[in-house]
Amino acid sequence: MKKIFSLVIGIVVSTGIMAGEPSTPASLLIARLKKIQKKGMMIGHQDDPVYGHNWKWDKGRSDVKEVCGDYPAVMGFELGGIELGHKENIDHVPFGRMRQEIVNQYKRGGVITLSWHPSNPVTGRNAWDPSGNPVKEILPGGSQYQKFEAWLKIIAGFFNSLRTPEGKMIPVIFRPWHEMGGNWFWWGAQGTTPEEYKKLYIFTYHRLTGLYKCDNLVWAFSPNSGVDNYTKYYPGNHYVDLLGIDLYDFDHNNAVYEKNLRHDLDMLQCLGRQQGKLIALTETGAQTLPDSTWFTQVFWPVAKKYPICYSLFWRNAWDNPKELYIAAPGLSVEKDFKVFAEDKKTLFDKDIEKIK
Repeated sequence: MKKIFSLVIGIVVSTGIMAGEPSTPASLLIARLKKIQKKGMMIGHQDDPVYGHNWKWDKGRSDVKEVCGDYPAVMGFELGGIELGHKENIDHVPFGRMRQEIVNQYKRGGVITLSWHPSNPVTGRNAWDPSGNPVKEILPGGSQYQKFEAWLKIIAGFFNSLRTPEGKMIPVIFRPWHEMGGNWFWWGAQGTTPEEYKKLYIFTYHRLTGLYKCDNLVWAFSPNSGVDNYTKYYPGNHYVDLLGIDLYDFDHNNAVYEKNLRHDLDMLQCLGRQQGKLIALTETGAQTLPDSTWFTQVFWPVAKKYPICYSLFWRNAWDNPKELYIAAPGLSVEKDFKVFAEDKKTLFDKDIEKIK
């Protein structure tokens, strides 16, 4: 009898919804993501509807859609700059436009993920400045604590404003404080300790979900590929809904990317099963896409073997030739991406819109 009871409790906990608990926008999205994951892997793209390889700010456009006829199932957007009261984020996307595109993606049946690269609270420089012990200074008792409290109130306001015209709250995957194992962000290895990082993540969680009632956030934890210990910075199962990793091919070495992808997905699959969590490639891609068959011959032969919820390919930046990670009309990889998109296990917007 004890074994049966324990099994039932384990199943209930793994869904993120305890018996008798009211469902939230976040818990409903988690349940939906688990259904979708059984069908295949959602294809995602950062900033997909706001600019592309050779265009910017047009409405109704998408590099992905113009190649394969459908929007990506997942769209990623960036919140950096909102904490300072800016009207545009660090990639010059107006927050008003972002909010509208989030509504559009939700109404199409798609999924949204949001990252946040706030400026260094101590030096005032960008997120890539790790100096000044910033994490220590924004935690309770630190010199920048009040500033950080104000930042969280601002970002909570944005989350709580994500509603349909009818007032329905839109759930999003929130991925704060990512790539913490690297030394490039102020919340990373050079700017903080693992214990301070955990306090930062947990503090952020409690403020947004507790104080500001942002019950539309699915929380993602995503170290960088190559981190020496994936769980070194892990804040705990209570604070995380999805396990991810950020992996890129910057060196144009297919064999190395495939090896790293296999290694990272083996690890994620094991941890996901152990902890009862969704898994995802929260950022990935081959910079500038030099291999015309990269999607079908390099990425997909490895990725298709794993129960990945989604893969988010990074942005196609009109103003930066290096920032090119997914197919666009006229590129050498266009034909290959069409074949990739036709696979029944690669999921785009129309493939998931009816899965509720």
